[in-house]
Amino acid sequence: MLVVGVIVPLLIAAAAVVVMIAALPDLPDPVAVHWGPSGAPDRFGSPVGPVLLVGIGVLAYSAFAFVMARAQHTVNARIVLAAAPFLATVLGVIAAGGLLVQRGIADARDTPSILPVVLVGFAAGIALAVVAWFVLPAADPVPEPEPADLPTLDLAEGARAAWFQRVEPARWLGVLLVVVGLAALVGGGVAMWLAGSTAVLVVYLVVIGLVVVAAVSSLFWTVRVDGRGLLARSVLGFPRITVPLDDVESASSLAAGGARDFGGWGLRWAGPGRVGIILDSGPALEVRRKSGGSLTITVAHSERAAALLNSLARRA
Repeated sequence: MLVVGVIVPLLIAAAAVVVMIAALPDLPDPVAVHWGPSGAPDRFGSPVGPVLLVGIGVLAYSAFAFVMARAQHTVNARIVLAAAPFLATVLGVIAAGGLLVQRGIADARDTPSILPVVLVGFAAGIALAVVAWFVLPAADPVPEPEPADLPTLDLAEGARAAWFQRVEPARWLGVLLVVVGLAALVGGGVAMWLAGSTAVLVVYLVVIGLVVVAAVSSLFWTVRVDGRGLLARSVLGFPRITVPLDDVESASSLAAGGARDFGGWGLRWAGPGRVGIILDSGPALEVRRKSGGSLTITVAHSERAAALLNSLARRA
């Protein structure tokens, strides 16, 4: 997994950086760094930018892929690792190709379109991603808890019981999201404003607002266990995830990791029927459905919720 998701992408990026550095003496000053819809260059700058884009971009993604490669074999890990050679190839081919087509040109404004380079980059990237997908191991089956290990409560016949818990992001994750959100709002807003287009600025702010709403709906939840089963409801009221009591096969408490088990945080998908509300690394409630699939929620006191849900399901 390390070879496919980390070493190969780093080698691709390193090769692209070497090619770009070797081409520097033959490039115009400044070079074309962006091409418009017509295929003509419309932005110029230093060739250092593409070199840094490939080097830093692939290195940063490889660090994340390294974490995923050391985790258990999940669908999310397989997706992240297969995407690594795709990203490195697309960035490397476009950045290096964009400089190579300018070799020997005195004025960067005469640079031809790089559309063929872009098409080659994406085609090669997709091909490598497909190969990587089939080379990487399939997801490990999720082990099923033994019935004797399932927590239960002694509930009297006819007794009613319920369990409630609010689920919120870990403090570090909340701080990170606020910092990234403010940076995107302020930095992007200022950039759009300086560009002088009010319409683009309005569209950008609307998109940021929609992203904020989506983030809030994915990161703040209320979880309830009672005689009807389990209900996980976003603080905004949607989405809502329910597991009726007659569909509960088992409930257990386990340790879950965001990047390790689900490839990130928030409302996650980790393979056919396996859904997670992952807002921290630590104790989690896992509910398996008789109809297939499971729901995992990182939540404090998960063993109490599992015990109550098992007891209610057995009594139903």
